[in-house]
Amino acid sequence: MAEKYTPTPLEAQRIKMQPDMLKVSGDGVFFSIQGEGRSLGLPSVFLRLHFCNLRCSWCDTKYTWDKNSPEFWQESQDWTIDRAKAEITRFPARRLIVTGGEPLLQQRKIVNLLQQMPDWEVEIETSGTIAPLPELQERVQFNVSPKLDNSGNPRVVRLKPQVLRALNELPLTSFKFVVQDPSDFAEIHRIVQDCGLDQSKIIIMPEGSTQEDIRRHGLMVVEDVKLQGWRLMPRLHIDLWGHQRGI
Repeated sequence: MAEKYTPTPLEAQRIKMQPDMLKVSGDGVFFSIQGEGRSLGLPSVFLRLHFCNLRCSWCDTKYTWDKNSPEFWQESQDWTIDRAKAEITRFPARRLIVTGGEPLLQQRKIVNLLQQMPDWEVEIETSGTIAPLPELQERVQFNVSPKLDNSGNPRVVRLKPQVLRALNELPLTSFKFVVQDPSDFAEIHRIVQDCGLDQSKIIIMPEGSTQEDIRRHGLMVVEDVKLQGWRLMPRLHIDLWGHQRGI
């Protein structure tokens, strides 16, 4: 178990959410390519927000939510909407990917930001546990990653069927399941069936933060993916740069 970090009084104060300001992670904004999902390979500007409502054991951005991590307390930033827009629009791409953490914890502020960026393509990466506001449903591509038992989260916390059903009705949604071995497929089938998810929207992504882990997990499940007619997709940014922040 990780050693518990005790924040200073100043750190405990500055982690609090501020009205009309986005709580941004230490990664802030960075310009890269989309490494996962249906927009794989497209040049994109990323905005990484702080906080999450889940606690995935294999999460590679624990610094956005893990209170045992000094980075959680020390790196967060409070940005005005104008500051966020200025940081995002200094890059040549016109595709914004809002990630986290769980971005929809701050979705009203995301709406306010996007109102100032009407000509941008926008993706939000979410666990599918929080229903998006109508203003986002009308515009955003949702990259939904429903969490399986392998994440270590209790089912009642990580699985919200009514939210997944609503997201399934939106045309640009995809559902990415992170898998470690073939035993995960029984749970995926139950979720797909119980929530009536569109089979053409299902993406399987091998879990891993190294090329070796992704390849090993991918080889374990590729035959099952072929039989189901789903899509097996890599983590392109890991192939290119390995496990690095802000890439």
